Amino acid sequence: MDDPRPVYRVQPERGQWRLSRNDELLQRFETKGEAVEEGRKLARAERPSQLVVHDRGAMVEVESIY
Repeated sequence: MDDPRPVYRVQPERGQWRLSRNDELLQRFETKGEAVEEGRKLARAERPSQLVVHDRGAMVEVESIY
């Protein structure tokens, strides 16, 4: 059974930070902090959901379930 929970993801991309929902680009940010803040806000508004934050090396740094 597929997990219907949306997954928000913050990843580095071309010197910026990409925020996506289920792999669909939502927005690009200059800073990681801005991207994480927006991702957290969106994930909390759409419970149940998940926020996955990657580091510059693309490794998962933090996973949060809301």
